[in-house]
Amino acid sequence: MIELDVITYLNNDSTLYALLGASASDSKIYPVQMPHGTSEPFIIYTTNAIGSLEENINEVSMSFNCCDSSYSLAKTIRDRLNFLMDRQDKIQNLITSTEYFVYWCKEVGGSIFKEPELDLFHHAVIYNFKYAELARRAIDVLNKILTLPAFGTFVDEKILINGIYFPAEITIKKIGVHADTAPTGANVTIDILKNDVEQGLLATLTDGSRDELTDITNISFGVADKLGLKIKSVGSGEPGEGGTVEIQYQ
Repeated sequence: MIELDVITYLNNDSTLYALLGASASDSKIYPVQMPHGTSEPFIIYTTNAIGSLEENINEVSMSFNCCDSSYSLAKTIRDRLNFLMDRQDKIQNLITSTEYFVYWCKEVGGSIFKEPELDLFHHAVIYNFKYAELARRAIDVLNKILTLPAFGTFVDEKILINGIYFPAEITIKKIGVHADTAPTGANVTIDILKNDVEQGLLATLTDGSRDELTDITNISFGVADKLGLKIKSVGSGEPGEGGTVEIQYQ
């Protein structure tokens, strides 16, 4: 589960760190309950796997309770959480992990209440995440096919994914693109990123098509090389929407 990666991302934010009065020995962000004797403010979080109908995508809900005797400070901490987390697909470039790829994060609920026993205000917020396990999605050992989801409307210059590493050297030979909604007016093209650098090896989804496989000039990736994908053009009428990108390699 992505819990530890999400908390690491939050701990690395200097603004949230200062609001909580955190220190190197106490992040002030705790699972389930605060330790005995904890001073305010603090955040308590819980996680709940909610399952997914998609084969390679997991979904999880995380609840964060921002607590302080000051209504204003508790709200300010909650607002900072929203700034960091309610990013939808932009979260892809913010939360990093060696085990998971986080595709999506969105606020889906919350509440405000005061706890009489401790005399603390609680600003609670709930986020839903979509993510994939790198090991599950990255390598189909038998067929040597890497299938990646492409959420939402295709956007020019959008990075679809960046941060895949292979356990052995591989050579990419073909890229297939499938769209739930075909582009119109112009082709969709997708380039390979190698260590964040565009390679000019464009996979094409032709105007009006929903599926297409492109032979590209072979490109190799070693175990230290990072693979990514970036959209380089979209339809001028309907840009194209949703689907998957399939990478065939040896």
